[in-house]
Amino acid sequence: MQSKLLKSVHSMHNLEMAWRVIERNGRHSNSEAVRNEIARFAEDPSKKFRSMQRALSRSDFVFEQARGVPIPKVDARGKPTGKYRPIVLAPLEARIVQRALLNVLVEIPALVPFVNTPYSFGGLRKSKGNSTLASSDDRKSISAVPAAIEAILNEISKGARYVAGADITASFTKISKSSVRKIISEAVNDQELMNFFDKAITVELSNIIRLRELADIFPREDIGVAQGNSLSPLLGNILLFEFDRILNEGDCSCIRYIDDFIILAPSEKAANARMRKAIQLLDAHGMTLAPEKSSETGVSIEKGFEFLGISIVPGLIRPTTKKQEKFLASIDAIILDSERALIGLRNSSEIDPKLSLIATLKRLDGTIGGWGKHYWFCNDITSFRAIDDKL
Repeated sequence: MQSKLLKSVHSMHNLEMAWRVIERNGRHSNSEAVRNEIARFAEDPSKKFRSMQRALSRSDFVFEQARGVPIPKVDARGKPTGKYRPIVLAPLEARIVQRALLNVLVEIPALVPFVNTPYSFGGLRKSKGNSTLASSDDRKSISAVPAAIEAILNEISKGARYVAGADITASFTKISKSSVRKIISEAVNDQELMNFFDKAITVELSNIIRLRELADIFPREDIGVAQGNSLSPLLGNILLFEFDRILNEGDCSCIRYIDDFIILAPSEKAANARMRKAIQLLDAHGMTLAPEKSSETGVSIEKGFEFLGISIVPGLIRPTTKKQEKFLASIDAIILDSERALIGLRNSSEIDPKLSLIATLKRLDGTIGGWGKHYWFCNDITSFRAIDDKL
């Protein structure tokens, strides 16, 4: 007989909720393989759910090996840094079950504070009842980047005058699973669920040999969790809970979005002192800051600053210049690929269906629509009109 919590993981309702989140994120993935995997599952999800539920109820479900995907990092000018972000891509069914497990864990009373912390955003959805950014229809659902930006604006309205931003280097690869597991275990008091949890966060890569020297950047032992696993943001929040609390004491505040954070302070001196404290706290976890993405000193808010791809200057919120340029370049690339394919018809009787006129228009529509949805909370109408003119 399975425990009540474990049964909750594989309830049909929970699996369906988990699938909706994975589907929504996967349909906009840059990976064609991920999009195709989502499309195949969507052909008959009910049948897949029943099969998964049977395996889970019999304790026969297996988290198949994942694939390690090293994503090259680039600097502020878009040039490769020689470093990589280690993304772990598990099979679709495993991702759904990991999300279903997360749905259960975030409802456990002792773990709720790690989810609803007012200082951390990204990866874990929180409700927001009185948003100044959202319309009446969006007030209950503002989350992620918009919620983080709103928190920053609130601190500015309270008197913050200087900011200092930073990026934690490879934060997920430095998380101690055993330390976090102890906290979760005490909260759930369910050994059966914890055994399942251990399997859900274990990283086994199917392409470990092909990764060669890059294999070492992926977490495979106690230290490190998979970036790409729905459970990872919760583990990160638990590990950095005290970091968030301490950095928000006194006259400064700190807003963290997974591995990016920004300190808001009344003076440059206070911002610099709080950043030194942040470095000290992170060092205790074996974490460091990325020099190329971290402030050397506090910056006046009046001069404007950037955080999470958003440029904030007094009264205006807009996508950074880099994000705008990247978006327009992606539109150019879509059109150019299709144009080349159509010109190629002069020498061939076939064309890749994905590059046909109708398919290209649909892809453009999705890309432009996605851009609008991502930056709906920005208020710099002039910059959006300029983008519209170029489109």
